[in-house]
Amino acid sequence: MQRILCAAFAATALLISAHNANAQGFLKRLADRAVEKVEQNTEKLVDDVINGSARPRADKSSNDEVPVQVETSQEAASAQTVPEAPAPKARYIDSLKTPPDVEAKKAEYNKFGEVSCNDCEGGIELDGRPTFPFDEFSGRYNERAKRAGSWPVGYIHRWQGRASKGTLAVTAEERVDGFPCRRLEYRLERGGASVSRPGLICLGLANSSSDVENWHEIY
Repeated sequence: MQRILCAAFAATALLISAHNANAQGFLKRLADRAVEKVEQNTEKLVDDVINGSARPRADKSSNDEVPVQVETSQEAASAQTVPEAPAPKARYIDSLKTPPDVEAKKAEYNKFGEVSCNDCEGGIELDGRPTFPFDEFSGRYNERAKRAGSWPVGYIHRWQGRASKGTLAVTAEERVDGFPCRRLEYRLERGGASVSRPGLICLGLANSSSDVENWHEIY
């Protein structure tokens, strides 16, 4: 009986030893496989980094990216282009000149208005020069321009010369080179004939030494 028990104990010990050996072998195989998997993953990661295929993981929770507009060289050049400044307007009335054709009509008008007389200074009366009754403008500098500047558009002033009848009319109002101006028409009639010429008066500073705006006769 004692021998049988010893044999049973011995067999049991052998079984336990064999079981432990099998368990240890199984655990060792699992560990070896885990190490091999880690080594494979590490080698792949290194290859991705070297080949440039690795990319950072996108943040799924972030909003859609707004594309950045890149300014082209043409757009940049246009943005840097400074527009040309407009040509400066004339500042003083004395910068306004009489056109040559107006000078010719003015000379014709003055010639038509010349009348010989014995009691006139120089023996010639200029019927083309308007005459006015005495008023607040009489004797003042540039009095004819100041009078015409006070008249409304459409107004006609009449006078009687030695041999001719004359009229001075305000025909229009407009801006000339930035100045408020009025267009005039001088007209003479004598013996069934007539002649006329244009006139122009403008409001502004006469020259660089002036500090008060007034009406000035341009032609």
